[in-house]
Amino acid sequence: MRACPRRFSALSYQRKIHSMSSTSHLALPLLAAAQAQKHVTHNEALACLDALVQLAVRERNRTVPPAAPEEGDRYLVGAGATGAFAAREGHVALFDLGSWRFFMPNPGWLAYVEAEDLFVVFDGDEWKPFGVAPDAIDNLQRLGLGTTADDLNRLSAKLNAALFTALNTDEGGSGDLRFVLNKSAEARVLSQLYQRGYSGRAETGLIGNDDFGIRVSADGSEWRDALRLDHRTGVAFFPSGLANMPGANVLINSAFLVNQRRFPGGALAAGIYGFDRWKGGPGGCVASLAADGAMTLSGALDQVIDVAHAAAEFGAASFAGATLTLSVEDPSDPLPVVIGSKAATISAGSGRRSASVTLDGTETGNITVRLLPSGPCSFKRVKLEVGAYATPWAGVPLDIEELRCRRYYQRLAVSGGAPAIVGALGQRVASTNIDLPWTLPVPMRADPVVTTSAFTWANGFPAGNQVGFYNNSGSAWISLSGALTVTTLTGAGPSAFVLRLQAGVSFSGVAGAVGVLYMGNQAFIALQAEL
Repeated sequence: MRACPRRFSALSYQRKIHSMSSTSHLALPLLAAAQAQKHVTHNEALACLDALVQLAVRERNRTVPPAAPEEGDRYLVGAGATGAFAAREGHVALFDLGSWRFFMPNPGWLAYVEAEDLFVVFDGDEWKPFGVAPDAIDNLQRLGLGTTADDLNRLSAKLNAALFTALNTDEGGSGDLRFVLNKSAEARVLSQLYQRGYSGRAETGLIGNDDFGIRVSADGSEWRDALRLDHRTGVAFFPSGLANMPGANVLINSAFLVNQRRFPGGALAAGIYGFDRWKGGPGGCVASLAADGAMTLSGALDQVIDVAHAAAEFGAASFAGATLTLSVEDPSDPLPVVIGSKAATISAGSGRRSASVTLDGTETGNITVRLLPSGPCSFKRVKLEVGAYATPWAGVPLDIEELRCRRYYQRLAVSGGAPAIVGALGQRVASTNIDLPWTLPVPMRADPVVTTSAFTWANGFPAGNQVGFYNNSGSAWISLSGALTVTTLTGAGPSAFVLRLQAGVSFSGVAGAVGVLYMGNQAFIALQAEL
């Protein structure tokens, strides 16, 4: 029976020429002619009406009867039900007079589910939500949200915001969210187009090939490729150029990390070098370097820029007429600077701060960069570059930075330990001369000048600021008579030279004796080709 369960044997009722025992839709029992106990049939019909009219159930998809149902409770039976609900999927279950009765619904029946505050409709196979968005919509030809879709733009929306969020694992998803766009062939376009006034301004995607690209337009007609990522190699190309990449730093040792002179920090007199390539400016300065790279400076600190860098940096014979930008990081106070003949001030603040100047056309030689705060000012990572704006600072590997510094100043190599041994053999070539031929690991900027720690001679093992020469062939220390002079032979070049130790009177030993030069822990010999 489709709806109302029967408690009695079949009844007959003659309506015109048709014989029926129940109504067509709710299967309510009909009274038969000359039927006895008509009240039973009548009451049965009323009970069915009470169960089905204004149908409201406690729950849907119930698979087991509740343990303590109340009289008149109704449920929609779910799939795989057991117990009294077995084989009653989709039925309306009514608890009536202490037992369960079941009504098979017809298509179109509505029921209110109290537990979900939801209306459901029976479609002939199952109960589905009614009056809410369907679970699935397939094969729509067009969809417009707040606007009209057309044959080209089959999905159109006019709105102010859109939200997509991932379906979490506790909701049956993976927790991920991925938009998938697909095209049929490499030559096709798969992109996102950004417009103003329906005129294109930017486009991203696979634009006519399988490389990912970004292109821009000023008018929606003429396009310029800004970025292209090769889909085979991952190599990035910037067809229209690249701005704000770290520009070349004209300064050497801009982080003050190379310190061949072993400057401990403190006062520097005018013209005296401390950290490589940096010297005290007019009036001198006080400079110290913290472990985090912060320089604290008071007074004038100079670096002279070799004009030869101009050709390498921007292809000109000099810096004349060039716009140069000097920048530092995190200056604690305003930092006055001078670049060539031009003065400027770098403002205080966090991050990279800068000042730009344009040199006169007459400044064709070397240029001096001067930092001259009147009081203590801390900053990091000085940078001088060609152009009107500052770009990010990029460090130079320390070994390369030291090689660059050695073009201007380098100490002769010695071994470890005390006393140290100079890394070249020497020969007593005359009674007053000991020569040490030397090849430099880094060519100097120009023919160098010898500078020393003003050491004295030791006629044995040297200590402190002393040197001594040991005659290997004679197994003896060479002694000195008279004053000691250190110089180079005529013809010294940027890559090689002969260091000469000259006695005011004589050296002991015999001509031709070969040996090594020992140096105390405070003694040094250096070559200088500073600007």
